[in-house]
Amino acid sequence: MEGLSLEPAKAIKPIDRKSVHQICSGQVVLNLGTAVKELVENSVDAGATNIDLKLKEYGADLIEVSDNGCGVEEENFAGLTLKHYTSKIQDFSDLTHVETFGFRGEALSSLCALSDVTINTCHKSAKVGTRLVFDHNGTITQKVPFPRQQGTTVIVQQLFYTLPVRHKEFQRNIKKEFAKMVQVLQAYCIISAGIRINCTNQVGQGKRQPVVCTNGNSTVKENIGAVFGQKQLQSLISFVQLPPSESVCEEYGLKFSDAPHNFYTKEMFTQMEIIGQFNLGFIITKLNADLFIIDQHATDEKYNFEMLQLHSVPQGQRLIVPQNLNLTAVNEAILIENLEIFKKNGFDFIIDEKAPVTERVKLISLPTSKNWTFGPQDIDEMIFMLSDCPGVMCRPSRVRQMFASRACRKSVMIGTALNTIEMKKLITHMSEIEHPWNCPHGRPTMRHIASLDMISQD
Repeated sequence: MEGLSLEPAKAIKPIDRKSVHQICSGQVVLNLGTAVKELVENSVDAGATNIDLKLKEYGADLIEVSDNGCGVEEENFAGLTLKHYTSKIQDFSDLTHVETFGFRGEALSSLCALSDVTINTCHKSAKVGTRLVFDHNGTITQKVPFPRQQGTTVIVQQLFYTLPVRHKEFQRNIKKEFAKMVQVLQAYCIISAGIRINCTNQVGQGKRQPVVCTNGNSTVKENIGAVFGQKQLQSLISFVQLPPSESVCEEYGLKFSDAPHNFYTKEMFTQMEIIGQFNLGFIITKLNADLFIIDQHATDEKYNFEMLQLHSVPQGQRLIVPQNLNLTAVNEAILIENLEIFKKNGFDFIIDEKAPVTERVKLISLPTSKNWTFGPQDIDEMIFMLSDCPGVMCRPSRVRQMFASRACRKSVMIGTALNTIEMKKLITHMSEIEHPWNCPHGRPTMRHIASLDMISQD
């Protein structure tokens, strides 16, 4: 057994309390949306009628939530950010009549473990407010008088910086995190009747840009109008919630039979051997012992379509008079953040930073094509896609349809004779595109014919 070293088994030891606290806190505050959600819920539970959120760098540098709630009494300062300290419940039986959003006593403790937390608060019985600075264990390290009206402000700086790997990933995906947070905040804006919620974001040294705002309306319908715009109210319909039918409850699924991408990869196209052309419309290829039939038109059409998607910029037609778009504050911000993507789709705008929010953007140019017309509905569709994937290149469905039509007309047609070099070029193109399995209209580009190993030699 010479040369074989047997290391002794490592002893099982407890993780230190600080590390345990950081690890567990990362399971309470999962992302930017969770952090904002917990802070907004605390403000609502405190009876606030006015909640103001200020973000810097989309929340990566700073999250500040201020309210006019009841504030925190001095006797509760020490337990404010300790784990499982709460004023909402005292024992398990209290869960049967909880009437608040929060009750676990974990949110502020977790935020302390993951970031730098400062709280300014003034209880309704206090003559002056107090500024509290906490360490990562939730212990007060500084307590000084601080002038403010009744209510509480929670300041969270550098979320997740105590977990370096997670912090790096958080910063890399901050715009996606921000977009998801806005969706969460919009939901609270809609259901919080009688509470004014305002959120702004500042990038660099620029002006604070509004993200979402409500006016303390008394009904959900009015809040929907404040968040999504008054024109959206016209499309609302009343509904009655019914129990699901038996058929709806049954399990169901999709079948993807005869789908080559379940079994093969794009790289296989570079290895295929050209056997020949069949019926002036199909290419027969061989890969190892497998035979394939490939639709020459569908294949070329998909390649041309994806090239148009990647590189083509539709020609723009300038409007005689700039057009107002009546966007919500959130949608306006999404459009401004993604102007280059809109320009690559043939849309152009003028931005007036001094104009009121929701009125800063005016449309000055639309994409144009001989048989296609475009309008604000295409802009709305792009905003919807970019709200989920900010900064990611996308095309509205009508532009994709236009590209599909162009790709079809310029592709090799059925009935065209091809030599070996031309067939090889088409097959090689399939390895160079993102989705080679179907043409833009959904027709399969290829089928597996047979395995030569399964064919009897008799």
